[in-house]
This record gives sequence, C-alpha cells and structure tokens, in this order.
Amino acid sequence: MTRMIAVATLAGLAAVCVASTSLAQDMTPPRILFLSKSEGFEHSPVAVKDGKPCLAETVLGQLAQENGSPFKSTKDASLINADNLKNYDLVCFYTQGDLTKPSKDGGAPMGEKGQADLVEWIKNGGRFMGFHSASDTFHTPADGEVTPYLKMVGAEFTGHGGQFKGTLKIVDPMHPAMENVPKDWSFPEEWYLFNHFNTATMHVLALLDPGEDGAKQEKYRIAPYPSIWCSALGKGKVYFSSLGHREDVWESPTFQKSIVDAGMWLMAPGTEGTEPNYDKVVPKEAPKK
Repeated sequence: MTRMIAVATLAGLAAVCVASTSLAQDMTPPRILFLSKSEGFEHSPVAVKDGKPCLAETVLGQLAQENGSPFKSTKDASLINADNLKNYDLVCFYTQGDLTKPSKDGGAPMGEKGQADLVEWIKNGGRFMGFHSASDTFHTPADGEVTPYLKMVGAEFTGHGGQFKGTLKIVDPMHPAMENVPKDWSFPEEWYLFNHFNTATMHVLALLDPGEDGAKQEKYRIAPYPSIWCSALGKGKVYFSSLGHREDVWESPTFQKSIVDAGMWLMAPGTEGTEPNYDKVVPKEAPKK
C-alpha cells in the first residue's frame, strides 16, 4: 500500500467516524501537538527523509485536517512547557530517550521542568496519546524510582527480540478505542517487552499473545501481556499503543482507524473507560514488575 493510499484511507475513515458520531459533531476539534524527538535511535516512521514529512506526521496530520483540528508536528521538545501546553488539547508522543539531551535529529532539548509540566497539564485535563517508543522515553534511573513520565504512560520498555507475527487479544472490545479492532488481530511487528506496569491505574485494552512464532524466541515464551492500554490521571486521560515500529503498521487501515477511535475517546468528556482492570484481565504469570 502506498503512503498516498494509506492517507486517503485514513481520511475516509476519519470522515466516516466524524459523520457518524453525534459527540464528534458537537465537539470542538482539538488542538494537537505531535512530538517525535529521538535522543538516540530514530524509528523510520518518524524519520524525515529528503526534507519530506515523516510517515507518522503525514498520517496524524491528515487525520487532524479531516477533523478540522489545528495540528503541529515538531522535534522541538522545548515546546513541552507549562505556557505552551495551554495552546493544545491533545499531545501525541512518538519519542525516544532522555528528551532533555541533544539529539541527532536536530530537535531542541526539553527544559528541566518539561516532564513535570506535561504530567501536571494532563492532571488538569490534558489528553495524551503515546506510540511505541514513547515507553522508551525518560527511563527509570538505575538507583531511583520510576520517572513521573513513565508512571503516566503506564509501563517502561525493557527490550525486544526479532520481529514476528503476534496476535493482539482485545480484552475490552466494547471500549470506544477498540470497537473497530478485530478481537484477534494478527500481524508482524516489533513487539516491545515492559516492566514497571502501573497496575493501580492501567485499564488494559489489548494483550499481546506471542503464539508459536513468538515462542521461537525464549524471551517471548511468556503469558499474554498488555500491549495497548489507557488510564485516567486527575482530570486528564492517557492512551498508549506499543504498536508503530513498522511503516506497514502505520499504513494499516485497522491501525489508522484505531488512532481515530482513540483520539475521539480521549477528547470525550469524563474518564469513563479508564477503570483499572489489570488484575482481572492479565494472566497472573504475565510480567508485572
């Protein structure tokens, strides 16, 4: 599927979603900020090539345009500060590493208070959407506690093996963010492994079942574990999807529709759909630390 077709597909899906949802018709389009700064490894969906917008920016930007939302895509992490965040309703991260440090992608570093400002902004009603390596951002210090950012995101990336075809098991199919995702959705991806799950706040939406393909690698010989989740933080809401390493995932109509649905749910008033359910839906033998 070409990038042009993928964007056209997303635009159509977004238009259908907006047209068929009475809430969307009454809702002021959110002002969206997308940050894709990478301190170290830069994933291909957020890499700028030949001066052209990256794939993630293209997909998210088209969604914003179809929904009438002001959209800014940047690698300048200094924009995450208390004053500037007042200009946005939804902040999306596809980031990597310590955002307060210089990066090869040219993005300006985040200020020392940026992490705290972001968390406080969410607590006061902001909405946050994280993709893939947003969980590989602001890691826990070797001799310290989990960072406020990762507590907000819900878990910390610890590594991954080779890519394989895994299956997402949707555990809350009635959740607005999951209504258009197949109950058993199988596709190849780089599947992240996590620790420091924030089980006290996490509402699990989908588990990764590594299956036979995953079991070929020892690190994936484990019970299904959370891969997509959401939570409430004060008056705000958080949605995280570990998907998005591969460009063909971003080009997938199912993935694109899940972004639309998650965005619509995030911007809906209230925190319905964020009730903690980790202990109810995650096998006891799954990774938990």
